[in-house]
Formats: sequence, structure tokens, C-alpha cells
Amino acid sequence: MTQADLYDAGFHDSIAKRKIGIDNLVDRLTLELDDAPAGSLRIANRKSYTQYYWRKDAKDTNGTYIHKENIDVAKALAQKEYNKKLLKQALREQRIVTEYCALLEGEPFGKVYSDLHSLKKELVTPLYDDDDSFFNKWQAEAYEPMGFSDNTDYYSGSGVRVRSKSELIIANLLEQYGVPYKYEKPIVLDGLGQVRPDFVCLNTRTRQEYLWEHFGMMDNAGYANKNILKLNAYQQNGYYVGKNMIATFESSVTTINSRNLKGIIEEWLV
Repeated sequence: MTQADLYDAGFHDSIAKRKIGIDNLVDRLTLELDDAPAGSLRIANRKSYTQYYWRKDAKDTNGTYIHKENIDVAKALAQKEYNKKLLKQALREQRIVTEYCALLEGEPFGKVYSDLHSLKKELVTPLYDDDDSFFNKWQAEAYEPMGFSDNTDYYSGSGVRVRSKSELIIANLLEQYGVPYKYEKPIVLDGLGQVRPDFVCLNTRTRQEYLWEHFGMMDNAGYANKNILKLNAYQQNGYYVGKNMIATFESSVTTINSRNLKGIIEEWLV
């Protein structure tokens, strides 16, 4: 079992979204039940028709007959019964999901190792890194950078050299948001061989990597066709825009927008 098996960023995000959905459902049901009529519904199923009775309190075993013109009362009472049962189930799941989310935030796996005596740590090979160890290992992974054959002189705030003004804007924004990245780290795609995405970024909260490709000359037909093939190769190798890959585009007429870039970073990388 790998650390990726233990820490599934997509699963964690799904749990967080499920909690939001359950919380909203509980709030909605609570409000609707507050406005629901008192009592309950009794149904008498005859051979050729159905009769509805409004039991206004628990002692009223028969209830008051509901005429057809007041069928909305029967609907409201039936809805109330359904809502009460659904709320009971939702509250049960809410408790479980809330506790689980709190457990995940406490980073239970990483804490097991970090709480060990320092001398025992020397004897143990951890199966799961705490956040700091995971981040340090990710940063320490070495790769051979690609050289520069031109005289461009674009350096980010932390001193990373990039190839264009647009990449410089992206790099500086990543650094501004504290997003770790590796510039032009090589990866191998089946069917295409080695490629170097502009940025390999790490969401430190979810531990998920995202490739970020910026396509800067989309009004150049040759450039566009070449990179369409590249995007197809990414998809064939499991990289999809909006899942584990970010793609931005510009042309000589339409340039990148810093506000949009900030939105992308805030949505996927922090």
C-alpha cells in the first residue's frame, strides 16, 4: 500500500462536499418541519378509493376526514412524515461525516510517526509522511532542467528562470499564493515520449499534483495543431483539464488575465 492509497485527495474532497450537502439538507428539512402542520396523516385504502384523515394529536386514533378540496393538507402531512424520516437519516450521517472530517484535519496517520520518541523514529520506516515530511520530499525530488538557448531574461521572485512574460506572471502568482511548483519537470507520455509541462504544481492541502500548460501562441496554426496533439496525448495518459491538469491560452490579440489566473489558483491549488 502506498501513501497515495492512504491519502486520496479526490476522496477527501468528495467527503468535504458531501458534508456541505448534508449540512444544507439538514438546514432545509429543519426549516420545512418548523412550518409543517401539527399532527399526522392516516390513510384508509378502500377498494375503489382512498380516504385521508388528519390526526391532530397522538390520542386521536381516527382523525378528521380530509375532503378533496383540502388535499393539500394531506400532501403536507405526508411530506412532513417523509421529511422527519429523511432528517433522522441525515442527522445520523451528519454526525459521522463531521467526525470523519475532523479526524482528517488532525492528520492522524502522520501524527503517529511524529509522536514517536526521536530514538524510535530512527528505527522506524514510516508508511505515511506528515505534511512537512511529504512537502520536503516533494521539493527534494531532483530533475535535470532544460537549458535556455536564447537570451530571454525572465526570473520569478524566487529566482526561477522561465521562458516568457506570461510564464513569469504565472510563476510569480504561484509564489505569491505559496504554491510549490517545478518548472519544466520532465514526464513521459505513452505515444509521445518525454514532455516538459510548464509547471508541475502541488496543492499542499490535498497533496495532489497538477500539470499546468500555458499555450501562448494559439493564433499560430502550426503551434496550435502541435499542442492539440499534445493535449490529446495528455488525455490518453490520464491527465484531464479540470481534474489533474490546468491549461491556459492566449494569442497575439487576447492575452492572459491575472484575475483569471488568481481564480484558477484559488480553485485548484490552495
